[in-house]
Amino acid sequence: MTNFDWRPPQELTRLIRDLEWREYFQQSIAREIRQGRKKACLTQAEVADALHICQSAVSKYESGKMMPDLAILLSFCYLYGWTMEDLLLRLKIRTKGHQ
Repeated sequence: MTNFDWRPPQELTRLIRDLEWREYFQQSIAREIRQGRKKACLTQAEVADALHICQSAVSKYESGKMMPDLAILLSFCYLYGWTMEDLLLRLKIRTKGHQ
């Protein structure tokens, strides 16, 4: 009988942590843009029209199935009256001015 103690390589462990953080971050963004739309009393179709994207993309962003790129994220901020800093603070990400 051999004593086999397998542990994942350190790189794999870091990758898993990174993927978990990305998933958490994506779900946090989804929650914030969904709440922003509801607070603005808009439908997904109205948001899609305003941002010139399809309604299914809005749905995927809000459900966390897809991550908006920076340009779309800035468009959401503009539509909901947020600055990018407001969004980062909502996500509990510290900015230089708010240490």
